Amino acid sequence: MWTAEKIWPGETVFVLAAGPSTAALDLSRLAGRKVIAVKSAWAVYPEADVLFFADGRWWREKQLRPGADAFAGLIVTTAMEIGDPRVKRIKKIDPKHLSAKPGEVALARSSTTGAINLAIHFGAKKIVLLGVDAKLAPDGTRHNHGLKWPWPKGATAEAFADQAKEFAMIAPSAVKLGVEIVNANPDSAIKTWPQLKFEECL
Repeated sequence: MWTAEKIWPGETVFVLAAGPSTAALDLSRLAGRKVIAVKSAWAVYPEADVLFFADGRWWREKQLRPGADAFAGLIVTTAMEIGDPRVKRIKKIDPKHLSAKPGEVALARSSTTGAINLAIHFGAKKIVLLGVDAKLAPDGTRHNHGLKWPWPKGATAEAFADQAKEFAMIAPSAVKLGVEIVNANPDSAIKTWPQLKFEECL
């Protein structure tokens, strides 16, 4: 089992999720900043420092993550069945609150929750969420990475509602840990955190 270290003390960390809203952003402006990509969101910004995922099936079935073997940064998961030596495994706990223990992260319905917790372990004082939309794009697009998932339940109203509940549950603990979180999508369905334009978050 792996334990996170405080490698980014006092930094602003960008957590890049898979929502389609990031397709309209100039992600090259993240150059030189600390970035954690969630699952296949790494594909829209391969320069991310960290790739985090909780879904073991996503890693095992390589057609779901084309090119991910070339990712050059740190890879972290809560999927205990992953035996790849490149992938660091960290304990998962129920998301009643974010964990202050660097050997565990909280999540249930969203890998983004775990990425937020990981950023806190790394020492983040501010976290900027990208692609946390909790809804489809107007054209029906589910993700920013263009990959086709075989799991239709991944982007339903029920799934989005579960994610929203999870974010609301962890929000007070982020405040207690002294970490500011903002959502860089003014049109996001997630209203838990202040919603700002991407440019304002830079």
